[in-house]
Amino acid sequence: MAPTDDILTDVPGTVYLVDTSGNLADAAHANDILLLPQPTCSAADPLNWPKYKKYWTLCLISAYACVNSFGENNWGASWTTISDETGVSLENMNGGSALNYLMLGFFNIIWIPTAMKFGRKIVYILSLIFVGASGIWGAFYVGTGQYYVMTTISGMGTAAYQALIQLTIFDTFFAHERGRMIAIYIFFQQLGSILGLILGGYISDGIGWRWSMPIVAIACGVLILLFIFTFDDTMFPRYRFSERTPSETLKGEQSYEAPPEIQSEKPQKEEPHMSVTPSNGAGEVDMPPRTYFQKIALVHYFKDDQTTWFQYFRRPFYLFAFPNIVLAGIQFAFGCTAGIVSFNTISEIMTEAPYNWSNGSTGLLFLSALIGSFFGMGVGSLSDWLVLVLARRNKGYKEPEMRLWAYVFPLVFAALGYFIYGWGATAGAHWMTIAVGLCCMIAQQVSATSIATAYAMECFDKISGELVIVLAICSSVINFAISFTVQHFINATNYGWAFTFYGICVVLSMAMGVPMLIWGKSWRRRGKGRYEKFLAETGRQS
Repeated sequence: MAPTDDILTDVPGTVYLVDTSGNLADAAHANDILLLPQPTCSAADPLNWPKYKKYWTLCLISAYACVNSFGENNWGASWTTISDETGVSLENMNGGSALNYLMLGFFNIIWIPTAMKFGRKIVYILSLIFVGASGIWGAFYVGTGQYYVMTTISGMGTAAYQALIQLTIFDTFFAHERGRMIAIYIFFQQLGSILGLILGGYISDGIGWRWSMPIVAIACGVLILLFIFTFDDTMFPRYRFSERTPSETLKGEQSYEAPPEIQSEKPQKEEPHMSVTPSNGAGEVDMPPRTYFQKIALVHYFKDDQTTWFQYFRRPFYLFAFPNIVLAGIQFAFGCTAGIVSFNTISEIMTEAPYNWSNGSTGLLFLSALIGSFFGMGVGSLSDWLVLVLARRNKGYKEPEMRLWAYVFPLVFAALGYFIYGWGATAGAHWMTIAVGLCCMIAQQVSATSIATAYAMECFDKISGELVIVLAICSSVINFAISFTVQHFINATNYGWAFTFYGICVVLSMAMGVPMLIWGKSWRRRGKGRYEKFLAETGRQS
C-alpha cells in the first residue's frame, strides 16, 4: 500500500476510521475503530444514547418498514383474482402500481424537508395516517379511477420508508455500524413484502382479499401509538457544537471527561470498549435530554435553525450534479426492481397452467424470498467488515469505494436469479426452479440496496437528508417505467426474454461499480468545492 503521505485525505468521504498507529488520544473509539461522526458532549445526542434505546429505535423503524411493505405487497398473490372481481385489467392494475412507485420517490421532496425542519416523528406519524386511510379505502374501492387514486395516496404515505429510515439510522449509529443497520432495516422491509404475499394469499382464500388492506390500517394505528409514546426524535442540532475531527486530536492534547450521563452507559465486557470524548461547542456547553413530555411532542423544532422549509425542499435537486450520488441512485433503483417484477408476475405465473396453485399456495412460494433476504442481509453486514479490513490496509483511512467490492455477491445473485425465474416460468419448469430464482433475486435486492445507500451517504455524509431524496427519486423514475411496462413486455415476448432484459439492466447497474472504484475518489475531489459551498449555505461545517 502507498505511504500515508500519498493518500489524499482532504476529499469528502475519505476519513481516518481505524487508529492503526494509536496516535489519537482523546477521540472516541471502539477498540481501534474511531467513532464517526465524533459524539458531542450532550447526552441528548442520539450517538450517545444507550444501546437499548438505539436498538429500540431500530426496532421501531424496522417495524414501520415491515408494515408499509406488507401493505405494498399483500395483494400480490391474489392479483389476478382482484383484477377479475373488480374489472380492472392487469395492465391497469400494474399501472396503479406504477403510480404508487412514482409517489414512493417524488413525495419524499415533501416528507424529507418536513423531517429536517420539524423532526422525524411527525413525518412517521403523518405517513402512517396516509397509509392507514388508503388501507380503509382498499376495502371499498370500485373501478379503475378509484384504484388509481387509492394507490397514489398509498404511495404518498409509503414514500417515507424509502428515505426517512436511512436518515434516522444515520442520526443514531456510527459510520462503522451503518451498513449492518441498513441491511437489517432492508431485511425487515423485505420480510414485510414476504409476509404480505404469503398471508395476503390466505386472507384472499379465507375472509376475502377486501380485508387485506384494513388489516394494514389496524397495524398503522398501533404503530402511530408506539411512535407517539415511545419514539424519541433523532433530529439533533449538531451544528451547535464545533466538530473536532479525529485527525486534530493527537496524543498529548488535553482530554475531556465525558458527562456522567454518558459514562453511566458503559458497554458490557463482551462489547468493544468505547471511550467517548465530547466535542465541545462554541456557545453551547450542553443540551440536556428531553423530558418525557418533550419526547412525546409531535413536532421538534429548533428556533436557531435558519434554514427554511423551502430551502430544504430545493437543495436535493442540486445533488444530481454529483456523479457518485447519481450512480448510487441508479444502483439503488435497479436493486429495488426484483421485488417489483416478482410482485407483478408471481400470481399470473403460479395460478395459471401448468401450476394452477391457489392464492395461498402462491404466497407460500415467497418463503424462498425469506431465505434470500437472509443472504442479502449477510452481504450488507459483510460490507461493513470489508471496509474495516481495507481501511487497516490503507493506513487506517476509509474510502467509500471500499464498500463497492461487496457488489460481487449481488451481481452473481442477479445474473442467476432473473435468468432462472424468467426462463423457468416460460418453460413451465418445476416450482422449485421459480423458488430458486426468486431467492436469488431477493438476495440481490437486499444486498445491493444496502450497499448503494451506505456508499452514497458515506461519500457526502453531511448532506444525508438531501441525499436520500435523490436515491428515492432515481428508484421512483426507473421502477415506475418497469412496473408500467412489465405486463406489456411479457405479452409481447415471454417471461424469459422480459426477465433476461431486466436482469441485464440490473447487472449493468452493479457493473458500474467498476468505474466508480476507478474514478469515484476523483469525482468526489472535483465535487469538493460544490460540496463545501453547499454546506456553507446550509450552515453546516465541512
